[in-house]
Amino acid sequence: MRVTQNLITQNAIRHISENLERVTDTRQKTASGKRFQRISEDPARASRSLSLRSNLRVLQSYAETVQSAENWLTANENALAQLDEIGIRANDLILQGLNDTLSGAERANALGAEMQNLLAQAVSLGNETLNGHSLFAGSQINSPAFSLQDAALPLLDYAGNPFTPQEISYLGDSFAMPRNISPDQTLTINLRGDQVMGEFLQSINLASNALRQNHIHNTGDPLTDPFTLQSALGRLKSATETLNAHRTINGARLRQTESAANFLETIQVESKSLLSQNEDVNLAESVALLANQETTYQAALEVSQRAISALSLFDYLRS
Repeated sequence: MRVTQNLITQNAIRHISENLERVTDTRQKTASGKRFQRISEDPARASRSLSLRSNLRVLQSYAETVQSAENWLTANENALAQLDEIGIRANDLILQGLNDTLSGAERANALGAEMQNLLAQAVSLGNETLNGHSLFAGSQINSPAFSLQDAALPLLDYAGNPFTPQEISYLGDSFAMPRNISPDQTLTINLRGDQVMGEFLQSINLASNALRQNHIHNTGDPLTDPFTLQSALGRLKSATETLNAHRTINGARLRQTESAANFLETIQVESKSLLSQNEDVNLAESVALLANQETTYQAALEVSQRAISALSLFDYLRS
């Protein structure tokens, strides 16, 4: 095969073009830090990246759900902790009221008034919200869990004067609020107010009325004993145990969300690492490769320049 000057020149130009294309490609990868910009450049790697990114979006969705659940459960704990403190103070007031040395006026005006304030605080905690959503009303998150209102019938206080007692009503429902915190874990974030603190609120209300009425000790009368201060003490103790039992359940759920959050964070870090390995360039290697390719390109330019300069005007025009 006869090698003409024209063929040499064409080959030189082709090599220049190929070298320039490799240099341009490496420059783009070095500048972007990515092995490919379009799926067509590396379909296999692109497919793995798409799969990893899809998994990361799913993991991020779970992580956001876990954070929301953790916030809700933390708000539950804060409210229950304050209710427990109210229960301790209510217990102290009842014990003081059982002291026979106190007069009816002292029980009603001092202890009874404070007990009424404790009841209002407890109901307010039962209606606690997070981002405008009621914590303890079941699925009725847009309405309060409890109402505290005047009763229809009055009672007589220690001096025989009528007063209006309070009535407590649960306004929520019995629905649970489950959340998916991982592909195989579902967690209920809410606590039903009627189960957790319904009896707790009623016992404080009973104690408040008993103090104002000066109904202290049980006498064996089945009609009056359920409304005495001594009965309120027993009911408060039982209700506090129920409150603390649900607080323990809530705490266990909170620990579960913390474990799920740590697990999801670990998986996300690992997935991001795999994604980086799949599509990120090694900057040091890329810079070294670029330098080598640019040197090769410059050499090709010099060689081609000599080859093209040797081409006669007649061969150039004929080409």
